[in-house]
Amino acid sequence: MLKRFLLLALASLLVCSSIEAQTPWRKGEMQVLVPIGQPAINAFAYLVPGLGINTEPAGDFIRCYLTRDEAKLFSDAGIDFHTEIDDLNAWSASFGGRGVPSGYYTVEQLNGIADSLAFNFPDICTLHSLGTATGFYQLKAIKISDNSAIDENEAEVLFDGGIHGDEVGGPENMIRLARDLCLQYGSDPEITDLVDTREIWIYYCVNPYGRSNMTRYNGNGVDVNRDCGYMWNNEGNSPSAFSQSETKAYRKLLTENQFAIHCSYHSGTEYISYPWSYRADNSPDHAIHNYLASVYAVNSGYSGIPYGQGYTGMYAINGSTKDFGYGALGSISWSVEISADKQPPASQIGAYYLKNRPSMLKMVEYSGYGINGTITDSITGLPLPANIIIDDLFPLANDPVNGDYHKFLLPGNYTVKVISNGYETRTITGISITAMSSTEVNIALQPIENNRFARRIISCQIPNNNFNDEGNTPAAIGPPDDIRYSLGRNGYAIIDLGDTLTDGTGPEVIVYENDVTPEGYQLFAGQTMDGPWVMMGTGTGNAEFDLSAASLPSARYLKIKDDGDGQSQVADAGFDLDAIEGIIYLPPVDSTGFIAGTVYSAEFQTPVAGAAITCGTRFTVSDENGYFIIEADTGNVEICGEFPQMFMYDCDPVVVAPGDTLLHDLYLPVQEGISETTSDFGNLVVSPNPANDFASITANGLTGILDCEVYTLGGQIQQCHVSYHGSSILTINTSELTPGIYFIRILTNREASTLKLLIQR
Repeated sequence: MLKRFLLLALASLLVCSSIEAQTPWRKGEMQVLVPIGQPAINAFAYLVPGLGINTEPAGDFIRCYLTRDEAKLFSDAGIDFHTEIDDLNAWSASFGGRGVPSGYYTVEQLNGIADSLAFNFPDICTLHSLGTATGFYQLKAIKISDNSAIDENEAEVLFDGGIHGDEVGGPENMIRLARDLCLQYGSDPEITDLVDTREIWIYYCVNPYGRSNMTRYNGNGVDVNRDCGYMWNNEGNSPSAFSQSETKAYRKLLTENQFAIHCSYHSGTEYISYPWSYRADNSPDHAIHNYLASVYAVNSGYSGIPYGQGYTGMYAINGSTKDFGYGALGSISWSVEISADKQPPASQIGAYYLKNRPSMLKMVEYSGYGINGTITDSITGLPLPANIIIDDLFPLANDPVNGDYHKFLLPGNYTVKVISNGYETRTITGISITAMSSTEVNIALQPIENNRFARRIISCQIPNNNFNDEGNTPAAIGPPDDIRYSLGRNGYAIIDLGDTLTDGTGPEVIVYENDVTPEGYQLFAGQTMDGPWVMMGTGTGNAEFDLSAASLPSARYLKIKDDGDGQSQVADAGFDLDAIEGIIYLPPVDSTGFIAGTVYSAEFQTPVAGAAITCGTRFTVSDENGYFIIEADTGNVEICGEFPQMFMYDCDPVVVAPGDTLLHDLYLPVQEGISETTSDFGNLVVSPNPANDFASITANGLTGILDCEVYTLGGQIQQCHVSYHGSSILTINTSELTPGIYFIRILTNREASTLKLLIQR
């Protein structure tokens, strides 16, 4: 009878509830504590998943965030709870314009420190713009390395904080770590070595709206740590996987780099929580996660901080960042809960940072141990995107720029298999790994025609989970092998093929189930990870599909969805996906087409006139309205736009059909923090910076310069006298410039290089 009542009440509430995005918290939301040992705990366990209520452990209690209607459901079900904060919106407003408690950095102050570090330590620190968050806040990440402006063959590690804005300690830890790395580089031997041999990313405030409004949600009322795509399940008010600008930026950062270790910082308890968070089963990398968590704990300032799997050690959630980082990309990914109080007194900020600082440095160190190498084409020597599968561990995707990979491994002997589209799969056995070192295994692959399969699963959902099935997503990666990933009843997976398919003379996609009991599904195609999705058709078991059925000229991403037949809570529920193959049809030799569009500023959405457009060896400039048209080779090509005066640059992969004109706009983000650039002369360095009456530029072979120009931030050219001193130094007279930020543009007969200069008086 109770279950029937709860079902009716739950259905009524889900229909009537809505998100009040204009307030930091949901309308009437309160913070309560539920005693774990109470008689009605079974009713609590039944209600919470259906309502999607946010919960977290709090000693002998479970902390919950409830609206008035949800609280009434709890009371009607006999669930005892104690109210901690009766009105979270009023509580949020009590912090005033700062948004955070006194003594904590505001979002603006965090950004100011990040800007200062990038400006004052240009050799080792760059600031990257990741996009715009809800509330029109800028999302920024700091990269610290000895050559931070370029992507090197070095192990990468990511630290992030502030995904829940009311958990204020994470961003404090992040910005202090960045400051210590910059200030102590060159004087502290440990830090100097780590900066010289690693690439350290610090995403210091993932949810700036939440921090500015003292809420766990973003500006749309969504819990960002329930919005990631791997095993997403409609929790935390998330309407769909990667629905928010914050998680799209997060996904972009993780997919464009190969993070060996990824630590996300939270508050509300003290615990190190590693995958899985969506299920109780150990992950294939459980031993590695557990060992590194022990290293973190032992080196920290905590007295025995506990660690374990998120699902069993803390609480069950779907759509978390750590499950995405590990499940989709193979990073050793976890969250660190640094304080029992979400807003400890400001006097304790430094103490909590010092508790975590030595462990954070250990994670930077350990990211470079285990195995490393580069995947290349055996003929050209160029780097290749690939999946690296080590024994039965989860696959990892290598760095998309340099082709390098890095993974921490425990001592032992391992087998490495490498899969790359358009190349023969290669397996190497007997690789010996020793402690506190890294074994280099470079692998060259032989190209073959086609042999192109799913590279990775970006998003997936098994509705309401299915713990009777193993959820083996890696089974869908690579060529058919009779090992399958079951989608779940009504479940789906979004596949990144890694290559863009073009509509050709036959089927472009083949779906393999290779099962004695074929099942049904729908297949969709899209040109981005988020669609829009256009149906290619329905299938049962193995089937072929043609892009022409979707009226799409090209697609890189596929969405496959189970047809909803059968049971949901059994082994192998839903369509069993063995592999998806993409077939490339090569265009005629020496054929060409055109690309036309408009160049926009990604930040302001305004046209950019005078941007340099390149495609292969071809070059043009956007007109006064930002419009361009350029000839291009057919097939898979890359088109790039650059506006050096404003440090704007980006490249997009596109597919050009013979004789066609592809309409494609370019959105150029500002590449922040650049003050040194690689050019015809090697590294260009400007000093002093900040400057007063003069600035010198040092490099090799400067006599080859055709022109040197100085621009304001608005792009206005400034008249400055330039004099040369030998072949490696030129001096710019800056005495007539008003204080502020300027760009210096160096022109040769082959390229333009840009540097940032600050004038202070």
